[in-house]
Amino acid sequence: MEITKSIFREYDIRGIYPEEINEDIINQIAKAISIKCINEDISEICIGRDGRLSGESLLDSLSISLSNFGINVINIGLTSTPLLYFAAKKNKYKSGIMITGSHNPKNYNGVKLVINDKPVSGIEILQLIDKEKSFSEDPGQITFIDIREEYIQEVKKNIHINSKIKVVIDCGNGAAGCIAPQLFKKLGCEVIELFSEVDGNFPNHHPDPGKIENLSDLISKVEETKADLGLAFDGDGDRVGLVTNLGKIVFPDKIMMLLSKDILATKKGSIIFDVKCSNSLADIISDNGGEPIMSPTGHFHIKNNIKKYDPLLAGEMSGHIFFNDKWYGFDDGHYSGARIIELISKNNRSISELENELPLLYSTPELNIDTADDKKFKIIEDFSEQCSLNGEKITIDGLRISFDNGWGLLRASNTTPKLVLRFEGDSIDDLNQIKDDFLNELSRICPDIDINLV
Repeated sequence: MEITKSIFREYDIRGIYPEEINEDIINQIAKAISIKCINEDISEICIGRDGRLSGESLLDSLSISLSNFGINVINIGLTSTPLLYFAAKKNKYKSGIMITGSHNPKNYNGVKLVINDKPVSGIEILQLIDKEKSFSEDPGQITFIDIREEYIQEVKKNIHINSKIKVVIDCGNGAAGCIAPQLFKKLGCEVIELFSEVDGNFPNHHPDPGKIENLSDLISKVEETKADLGLAFDGDGDRVGLVTNLGKIVFPDKIMMLLSKDILATKKGSIIFDVKCSNSLADIISDNGGEPIMSPTGHFHIKNNIKKYDPLLAGEMSGHIFFNDKWYGFDDGHYSGARIIELISKNNRSISELENELPLLYSTPELNIDTADDKKFKIIEDFSEQCSLNGEKITIDGLRISFDNGWGLLRASNTTPKLVLRFEGDSIDDLNQIKDDFLNELSRICPDIDINLV
């Protein structure tokens, strides 16, 4: 079957099931992964899947194919991405494959990869698919394990919560439902659950806490139950969204501010954040004795920079947070939620009080413009070359321009056919002016684009 090359992305592999990704394509991907494993003396790999409807069949195909190519398989079944990463960290070969469509629509699926403790891009796998390689005549063994209890016990040893915290958790019918309720109960929290049943149809709302509309149920339940906070997880559980006890959404760059202040109070080092985060985050890191490092967006880039800089903490505006101070340095929505609860307990203050001490930001959430997958990078290239706005220009990922009164960003999504924008100003007027200036420039440079922000 002919492969759709566009599903092999910078971060991972992601496409529509069954047209672009299916059992036959997974077999070809498994062959490419096996070549990489054999080249790096990796003889065993952990695999798992999220709750998407196509996940079980794709995981079965992956397991059988890897085994046929001589790789031993540790199958942890239906799980969240953080638990798959945890299983890989615990394995001698530190390698894992997750079948997940993350926050994409329900008809998508894909593959996230770590081999030999390093992230692997989809592009690298595509380059290996046509390679010829002789494989072992002996098939690999397939072993099924449940990693949940080991994970819960390790988080319990790592996290110290000294008060009874009431938390609402919204799993969005995603894979977090198979671990998060149990974890937070074992940590001693009073847990109120929303949509914990894993259902790949996502019948209540889409599991993407990065979109404000997906948090309305969580906000209502926090207010109704007078909970201390609300936590929302994406479809595969590696991202977290936060709602305060007063029902206010805390954007991930503000979560990073809270966590940075807490960690830097006792340890000094670098903290990594992506180009979508507020300037105030870098200021807070510096003011508290840390070194701020800006990174391109995407877990692939963040993880490579974690290897390079060995920071205490890393995070991005989408809600991926990577703790590297006393955890394993992978993005883990469940553990991030536990650290937020630990922070509340340690300070003996509400999350809204802690958030109120942060700078007042006039910023947009992540905004998107729909475009074609095969045109989005050319649009960014043209905009970066022709943009006439004056300011400090950062081009590590799209174009981010800092002005005296705020900043604006335009970049291409690596996971969807969209342009990504974010704006921040020192006031509402500044914010609106920067936003208007960017959109006017985009209209001038790329007049064919339908600028409909969502």
